[in-house]
Amino acid sequence: MNPSKLFRTLFMLCGIVLLMAHETVHADYYTADPTASTPKLVVKKNPVYTLCPDLKANLTLTKSSNGLVTISGTVTNVGVGNYNMASVAEVIMNLAYAPQYSCVQTGVSDILKTMTFSTLKRGASFTVNTAYQIPDFGGWASESVQGNAKRYFTLRVIKQDMTSYQSGEDCNPENNSALKEVAYRDLMH
Repeated sequence: MNPSKLFRTLFMLCGIVLLMAHETVHADYYTADPTASTPKLVVKKNPVYTLCPDLKANLTLTKSSNGLVTISGTVTNVGVGNYNMASVAEVIMNLAYAPQYSCVQTGVSDILKTMTFSTLKRGASFTVNTAYQIPDFGGWASESVQGNAKRYFTLRVIKQDMTSYQSGEDCNPENNSALKEVAYRDLMH
């Protein structure tokens, strides 16, 4: 067979296959009810994806023998979008005494560190570090030392205007805070 005839034959076969595929694809998008007098047009919509940011807080505490607690926090945008909103990252300390260990009853709460930020690119992080010296410290609670007080350290991220997150602003606001506690012996309580 002549190469030019072979090329023309292949070209025509490809054209026929493409034409048949085109008709098959369009048959899914435009369907008509044969019993109706006017055919109905069905239009399928493409899904819309939002690149949503997701801030995640992590907290690590290091205890020294004299009651100094070193607090290392990290805020990371683990979402697929960039975060662009005036916000605050705070490290908060709350105190609770035995036997109920209720922070509400003591009323002692301090903001130890505040950092403001407004942008955090996808995958980026920043650190929030501080330290806290426990007053009247008598030793860390253990199996041999009964604790009578607890300090709760929280790293939280909130919007600067303190409103709740709307759809698309943060995909999972539940992971915007991290809490760690330390139990110890308070000499004055």
